[in-house]
Amino acid sequence: MLRFSLPSLFLAASLPATAEINFRTQVLPVLGKACAECHKAPQKDSSGKVQNPKGGLRMDAPSHLLKGGSGGAGIEPGDPDKSLVYQRVLLPQEHEDAMPPKGKGKPLTFAETEIVKNWILEGAKFGDWKGSDAATTAATAPGSPAKRTADPLAAGVTEAPADVLKKIADLGAVVGPVSTDSKLLRIEFVANTSTITDKTVDLLKPLAGNITDLDLSNTKITDASMATIGTFTKLTRLSIGGTSVTDAGIASLKGLVNLDSLNAHSTQVSDAALATLQSLRKLKQVHFWKSRVSADGAKSLQKALPGSSVSID
Repeated sequence: MLRFSLPSLFLAASLPATAEINFRTQVLPVLGKACAECHKAPQKDSSGKVQNPKGGLRMDAPSHLLKGGSGGAGIEPGDPDKSLVYQRVLLPQEHEDAMPPKGKGKPLTFAETEIVKNWILEGAKFGDWKGSDAATTAATAPGSPAKRTADPLAAGVTEAPADVLKKIADLGAVVGPVSTDSKLLRIEFVANTSTITDKTVDLLKPLAGNITDLDLSNTKITDASMATIGTFTKLTRLSIGGTSVTDAGIASLKGLVNLDSLNAHSTQVSDAALATLQSLRKLKQVHFWKSRVSADGAKSLQKALPGSSVSID
């Protein structure tokens, strides 16, 4: 029989509950030390070449961390074993996928990896940290010293149907205006991507006049979805990396005259699709790593679109 003395019972009852891990003060410094350098937004280096986030994984905002990259979900709330970030910080530095890689910093201590693991187990809550997700809103917030300019794409755009927005959000999308008070939308599927199909994209049709930024990376869409997306004439940014989209799907984008960024990494897109993209004169950023686009094809497209950056690695 187990016996407890009254003093020990009173002591146990008086112990304070363990405080929940704070992302901003405890987790963010650890990730910044190990991962931030290789996993930020695409940037040009001193030679003008675009440096893309390693493995397509960005870690500069909650939506990017949850979304992950070509290797899977960056963070799976409640499950460290399915969280790419946690798995990578456990790897020995000699491993090609280790974070940080050899020569880029010291490996995390056991205590630091435990902070990341326990934060994930607690549900991966970000608190008030918004990262780059808040950049546009902050720049255009009332009282901002920066001058606000009207977006010509927003002219004539009506309010998006609330019931459609809710339905999309319930399927695992982050949905929001691209700037304060804008009716133009950014939609990114960050959860349950394996269940996002052509039927899901059909649900976006009532939002055709609102969507300007669409991320369908690592979903199960096919070329059939691209025919629908090709009608989203306000679209400026499109991410379809890690999908089964082919050259036939890219051909459906010929009417997207406002498109300035296309991410088609890890697809079957080849040089045959480049003629369509050459006609999109506003296109400035194109990412084709792990696709079938050749180095010569990438150079040809970049030459056809003056001032653009086309990357294949």
